[in-house]
Amino acid sequence: MHFSTTLPLAAFVAFANAHGVILAAQGESGSPPSVGFQVNPEIARNCTTINPCQLDSTIIRDEEIKANLVNNCGRTQLAGNIDVAENTEAALAEGSVTQVRAGSKITVTIHQVNADGAGPYVCDLDEGSNSGIISQNLTVTNNVPGANGISQNKIQEFNFTVTMPDNFKCTGASTGDICTVRCRNNAVAGPFGGCFAVQQVDTEPTVNTPDSITTAKTIEQMEEERRINLATLQSAMEANRKAGSDEAAQNAAAVSAILAAGFVSKAAPQLTPSVVLGGGGGAVATGIATGGDAVATGVAGGVGSGSGSGSGSGSGSGSGSGSGS
Repeated sequence: MHFSTTLPLAAFVAFANAHGVILAAQGESGSPPSVGFQVNPEIARNCTTINPCQLDSTIIRDEEIKANLVNNCGRTQLAGNIDVAENTEAALAEGSVTQVRAGSKITVTIHQVNADGAGPYVCDLDEGSNSGIISQNLTVTNNVPGANGISQNKIQEFNFTVTMPDNFKCTGASTGDICTVRCRNNAVAGPFGGCFAVQQVDTEPTVNTPDSITTAKTIEQMEEERRINLATLQSAMEANRKAGSDEAAQNAAAVSAILAAGFVSKAAPQLTPSVVLGGGGGAVATGIATGGDAVATGVAGGVGSGSGSGSGSGSGSGSGSGSGS
């Protein structure tokens, strides 16, 4: 998969050695394999150097997540914070999301660049895809060799198996049936690993309404988030300014040309919520007014081509009552 990226030259200065990449995740037979978010097929896999061989490896650190610097899927040295929703929708548009059901198994292929991309790996699940809530830990068998994320292996691929829970429900993304699986090792320099999307096929897709979404933060979490954002806003604004400079744009264009960085885009459907006037109950989006065509888009010097089409329809009803004086 190809994704758009804008980054300053400073992004190539490495402060961590990232050494594990999720090349593929195969679920149900006959379904397409998923690929780790922000993994770029143009990056060399026959070397161990930081640049270019480690630039699309994912770093997932709890401390960076707690500090509101990255989300639950971490970052790469090439692209920075990984936008889960953006990567998921790109994978859906490209037809690169593997399928799962209760109790099914996923074969995950890890490319170990060098020593600290080793095992063992642990995996968990966000049933809302981009909810930020890890709802379940997953069983991992046939793990990658290693202890504390270290081994003497390098430039080598390993397969391990992830078993989906007996009870779960994927509710995320535009399709309402996507989960995010996150896998990472326990290397001190990392942890390293990645995230990928899976589509549940043994349940009805969810149509979310605002009042059905139960995610929430405590007052303590809100205040801590506000404190961190106030403390880091100035430096974040300065970094954003540098990232938008002419030099950064030129560097990004050069990198995109080298890596053929682009993404498959698909117009989102236009939905009309069905609302019961004067009553209770949530509004449900029922009608698709327009279908979108999938097109491959080249970004900042990248190239791409492709075609596709989409359409759909739906219906819904609701009721409610109320009174006042």
